Amino acid sequence: MMEPRIVRAFSVFAVLFGIIAIIMGMSPIAEARAEEVYTVHDIAVDFSAKSAADARAIALAKGQRTAFERLLRRLVLSEDLVLLPNLKDGKISQFTNGYIINEERLSSTRYRALLIFYFNKNRVRKLLRQHRIRFAETISKDVLVVPVYDDGAGDVLWEEPGDWRTAWLSRTAIEGLVPIILPLGDVMDMGALSVAEALAPVREPLLTLAERYGSKEVVVAAASLQLPAEGSKESAPRDLKVKLNVVNRTSQKAENTGEQSSPARNVPTSHREHGSVEGAVLQLTVHRVGEVGEKTVKELLRGLPSESKADLLGRAAGWVVAQVERSWKQSNMLRFEEENKLRIIVPLTGLTDWIEMRRRLSELAVVVTTDLVALSRDQAQILLYYLGETEQLILGLEQSDLALVFQKRGWVLQNENTGATQQQGRKNF
Repeated sequence: MMEPRIVRAFSVFAVLFGIIAIIMGMSPIAEARAEEVYTVHDIAVDFSAKSAADARAIALAKGQRTAFERLLRRLVLSEDLVLLPNLKDGKISQFTNGYIINEERLSSTRYRALLIFYFNKNRVRKLLRQHRIRFAETISKDVLVVPVYDDGAGDVLWEEPGDWRTAWLSRTAIEGLVPIILPLGDVMDMGALSVAEALAPVREPLLTLAERYGSKEVVVAAASLQLPAEGSKESAPRDLKVKLNVVNRTSQKAENTGEQSSPARNVPTSHREHGSVEGAVLQLTVHRVGEVGEKTVKELLRGLPSESKADLLGRAAGWVVAQVERSWKQSNMLRFEEENKLRIIVPLTGLTDWIEMRRRLSELAVVVTTDLVALSRDQAQILLYYLGETEQLILGLEQSDLALVFQKRGWVLQNENTGATQQQGRKNF
């Protein structure tokens, strides 16, 4: 039974909280960040028909389908996309809450616009659960990508040639769950990290560089391009023949994370900038470095007929992003069949701290709800209901700069910048 003094304090705080919540228009579980995941931006449409009205109707229907497919690719593992039902346009509209039209242009027979679609989170969740399709909603913090490139003349990080960096800068925003950022490559970056440290990889300078950009995760993407000699009948160096056969078979799957042996260096006799790179071999070595651990994967990609060097490097950048996204989704799958609860202490310096903490918890996809058990001037005690294991909860909290730490008094939740030592969820690349 609570002491009367605590009961009185709780009552006062509860009343104040209710008043402020009403003033701020705050719902119990706003899930603002989850709603952000279910919003799809920048859907460009351009259709012609017998009339502007017909063109507009076709454009909105096609745009809605494109947005819905992009949303599902964002949430679902690529290997599970084949499990999705083939829905008609009318059925897809049942999952749509609305849309916004930007940059609208029309003529007598043509309609062009840039659209934003808002999808109903609960209905999409229900669809995926009905078909037993795994999915994730948690948005990661920014991941810093450091591109290292070797076209046969040696590994290059900050200097020219910048073909590999250009491939990353040219990527169209796909709006996945993992925001990808690139370093500026200015004088400060050059002084912070050398190419040797990036390839090793050496944790301290990499994480120092990441900190400059507000990130705690770094992906060193090293690409080594081997072009066949002009006029050569060999599509690849002889010592790569067997390895490429294995890679070509396995890479037909959506996202192959199998590690391949590194081929011997074969400095190309041709540095063609344009035209097909059919038969070229691109070796990718990807190091993932974070606060907890490291992981390295390798892959070989071969130039396709009529594929330019820029296309090959662009495809390679897409492969790296796919691995990062896949790893993140696997670590953050929503397990609706596995709901747990945890009693947590939240240190406070005032009522506004509790309001802010409650808001931030409400934005996490892994959090189902929170029950306030007791509230005093210096702390709140809550029951937090969440999906999956505690490690997944900790990982989700980290994305909102929250640290869940076990102390003598129990589980304590506080801001990461308080300096608390956190027990982090394990992430595998």
